[in-house]
Amino acid sequence: MGQMESEYKDDIRVGSFHFKVDQEKCIHCKKCIKVCSTVCLYADNEDNIRMKDGVDGIFGWGGCYRCQHCMAVCPTGAISIFDRNPEDSVLPDGAATSSQLEALMRNRRAIRGYLNKEVPRELIDQMLRVLENVPTGSNRQSIEFSVVYDRKQMDIFRKLVRDEAYRLAEQGIYPGAFSKKDFELQASMEPYRNPGDMFFVNAPHMLIVHSPKGKGTWTIDPILAVSWFELLCAANGLGSIIMTYPVGALSKMPKIQKMLDIPEDRHFSCLVGFGYPDIKYSRGVQRENIIPVHELRFEQDTD
Repeated sequence: MGQMESEYKDDIRVGSFHFKVDQEKCIHCKKCIKVCSTVCLYADNEDNIRMKDGVDGIFGWGGCYRCQHCMAVCPTGAISIFDRNPEDSVLPDGAATSSQLEALMRNRRAIRGYLNKEVPRELIDQMLRVLENVPTGSNRQSIEFSVVYDRKQMDIFRKLVRDEAYRLAEQGIYPGAFSKKDFELQASMEPYRNPGDMFFVNAPHMLIVHSPKGKGTWTIDPILAVSWFELLCAANGLGSIIMTYPVGALSKMPKIQKMLDIPEDRHFSCLVGFGYPDIKYSRGVQRENIIPVHELRFEQDTD
């Protein structure tokens, strides 16, 4: 097959997709063609599934979205892409039931108290690998993860931020959009709610999800990822909390923020603190009938 440059400016040249079809397994149902969002698959004169000429290696509208829908939808496991073996995929029968997901969502809590105990690196890495399945705009998958694995490193960072926040407060500079009154309120609650750490609630670990500014849905993708990560934490017996307060503080601390080693052209608006909760909750909460639901209806113009 020949290759050509895409006509779309946002498309990216990547390596070969290694799209393969086992013709002995293929039953010619063409489900793969029906689910292909860039319409880059077709059936040739012999009814064999092919990838269009010039598509291989182009990620985006003019090529392939790398979504793997073709492999996932194939009922016989005839399709492989990116050298993935369809037999290694999780089957729908192994997914959580609606009641299990409901229980997980009802029992997820914003945790503000943690044991002085590290989560094994292996478990954190396992959750992050699962998190790579989070949806991103146009499936760009351009988010990245920055993690504090070591509790001692987290202790160093939390002290740096807290000390600098109090130093700035003496100059009348407060975290993010906080006023003096806001800061003083947080400081007054600190001894009772989060002794010595009003910013990171003494969480032993921290995850920051960041994306390239101005590309794709760069303000939305990290939010989706941290939301999924919270559910992953709950499913693994961990507590977590999504925080914006420390991001506001870091915005006034360029030298300390630079320690995160996140380039200035990448965006994050929140972070997640996580670890083993110090208090076990006995039940979920009941938040029903609080958020208004508005039905949308549209009248067709008959003129």
